[in-house]
Amino acid sequence: MSQPESQDGEMIKTTFDAVTEELQPGVLLVRLSGEIDIATTHFASEAIQAAVAPPARMVLIDVSAVTFCSSAGLGNLVEARKLAGQQGIDLALVGVGRPVDRPLAITGLGGQFQIFSSAEEAVRAIDVQ
Repeated sequence: MSQPESQDGEMIKTTFDAVTEELQPGVLLVRLSGEIDIATTHFASEAIQAAVAPPARMVLIDVSAVTFCSSAGLGNLVEARKLAGQQGIDLALVGVGRPVDRPLAITGLGGQFQIFSSAEEAVRAIDVQ
């Protein structure tokens, strides 16, 4: 997919990155950063789908560095929740700030996710359950 063009014909740069790390065996943290929009949703989806698979038992999606989340980005999160449920994997959002909290609240999707302020808090809470 190509980057969208601005009105003067120049390419619009959308910044996005996804890094996955294993916090402990079976517990993965996917750190998303930048803008999750139509230009980057494919990359976000790939990173999330790669993590939400056995042998993972818990996947945390860190959105603390996300600066913009469009409806395409919300779609990524909903798909992750659905995939995790099908695989029997716990999934939670971490570090939800205004760029992600606002669209979650407006759409009513916020209540469908476990949300924690930090990865450490999520691991403690979910491990206890």
